Amino acid sequence: MPMNREILSRLLAQLPQPVPLLHELHISLHWLIVNCDRNAMATFLRVNNPLDACYQTSYLGDQVGRPVTEIADRFADSDDALHLGLINACLNGSLPLPRDLFEANAVDPFAEIIKHSRTCFIGHFPQAEIWRDQGHPVSIIELQPRNGDIPWTDSKPTLRDAEIVFITGLTLLNDTFLEVLDRTPQAKYRVLLGRTVPFCPVFFEYGIHVIGSTLISDVNLALRYCQHGGTSVREAPPGALRRVNVTNQPALKAELDRVARQPVAESGQKTMGRGPLSHPVQAATEEP
Repeated sequence: MPMNREILSRLLAQLPQPVPLLHELHISLHWLIVNCDRNAMATFLRVNNPLDACYQTSYLGDQVGRPVTEIADRFADSDDALHLGLINACLNGSLPLPRDLFEANAVDPFAEIIKHSRTCFIGHFPQAEIWRDQGHPVSIIELQPRNGDIPWTDSKPTLRDAEIVFITGLTLLNDTFLEVLDRTPQAKYRVLLGRTVPFCPVFFEYGIHVIGSTLISDVNLALRYCQHGGTSVREAPPGALRRVNVTNQPALKAELDRVARQPVAESGQKTMGRGPLSHPVQAATEEP
């Protein structure tokens, strides 16, 4: 589905002037890496019949040297995840970084809360499956459900009662983001996260409380990882990427800071609350 024009317009309005240009573009299996004002990335996942793969092109034309606004206008009405991913990658490489950003895994501070709060993950995140398997009140909702997941088409009752909602940034590419907000009227916390998320505080105005994204720290390491087929933030070389967040909830920010300062146990796991986690906290990522 095409990108929501109202959200896109609000994001484009945050761009610096003159509008940044696209200087470099790298396309890998599920990632786009670009350079505009800075290096940035986004995920794209094409959900198609495997037999269609040979008919899909990854050539986007020569977009290098074009303003980000021109690229956005050209591809915003496309229903191809690659085209929409390029827009989000360019936005991530151009939007001013929030001054109060901080490094953390946006899922970590909820490890205790989810034990007694109805929690939904929109998208199949690794940590969600761990918590669900531990018996916590966690549901996973997917357009392409795996065993135990709730199909998106059947998700309204579950989402209606959800207290904590983790939303994959891919909802911005398949135009389900606003519908997720409508389906979660009881949510105390909504977390929008993933490599596809344009890292911009404008999402607070839509009822999001934490925005999590991924920045590129070392573009050479990131590109080499992609060239070797890498698709997971968890497996990326140390120093290549960093997970960053911004929140409009001071209490959550304090908890995220506390988690980031937790000592590392002998097993290599961070300790949380009153003792070590029974499973390592994995990055909540948009995994293919």
